Amino acid sequence: MAKKMKSEYTMNELAEAVDLPIRTIRFYIQKGLVDRPIGARKTARYLAKHVEQCLRVKRWSEDGLSLDRIAQALTAPPTDLPITPKRVGELSVTSRIHLAAGIELAIDHDASNLSQEQVRAIATAIIPLINELSHDTEQGTEK
Repeated sequence: MAKKMKSEYTMNELAEAVDLPIRTIRFYIQKGLVDRPIGARKTARYLAKHVEQCLRVKRWSEDGLSLDRIAQALTAPPTDLPITPKRVGELSVTSRIHLAAGIELAIDHDASNLSQEQVRAIATAIIPLINELSHDTEQGTEK
C-alpha cells in the first residue's frame, strides 16, 4: 500500500521521505536545485513541492546528469532527458485526478515535466469530453 504524502515535513522527515542525507538536501538548496524551506532554522518546513524537487534531482543525478546539467534542465526542461523505468521500491510523485466514476488521470511528475497548472489544464480539458461520451452512451448513441 502506498504511503500518503504529508502536507509539511521537517528536514529529518524530508530526508527520510526522499532517502537522501540532510547534507545533500542542504547542498541542493544552496545550489538552487530545491526551493528554500518555509520559515527559518528550527521552524523550517518543507512541502510536497520540496519532496518532488528532491526526487527529481535525485533521479536525474542517478541517471548520470551532472548538477550543472540538472540546474539547466530545471530552468528550461530539455526534451533529451533520459527516462528510466521505475525500480522496485522506488518512490515517485504522481498526481491522481478523479475525472468521473471509475476514471482517474495519473501524472508522473518526473517523467512528464508538467507544472501543476498544466496538469489542471489537461484535466479541465478532458472532463467535458468524458461527460459528452457518458451522455452519448446513456442515449445509446456511442461514437
